[in-house]
Amino acid sequence: MTRPITLFTGQWADLPFEEVCRLASEWGYDGLEIACWGDHFEVDKALADDSYIERKKETLAKYNLGVWTISHH
Repeated sequence: MTRPITLFTGQWADLPFEEVCRLASEWGYDGLEIACWGDHFEVDKALADDSYIERKKETLAKYNLGVWTISHH
């Protein structure tokens, strides 16, 4: 069984989420561990806007990436 290789986005929180997705895809990653800082994942927006998570999923799909973990340290 193969396991997805993911990239933690926290070290690139100064870059827009879509840019990190593009880079991770180019670098050959299968998905992301999304940090809850920068614009990568904003919990308050996810709670307030019913379309927020769907837009994140669409961005991930655009770059053929999955997400298995959301990190909030």
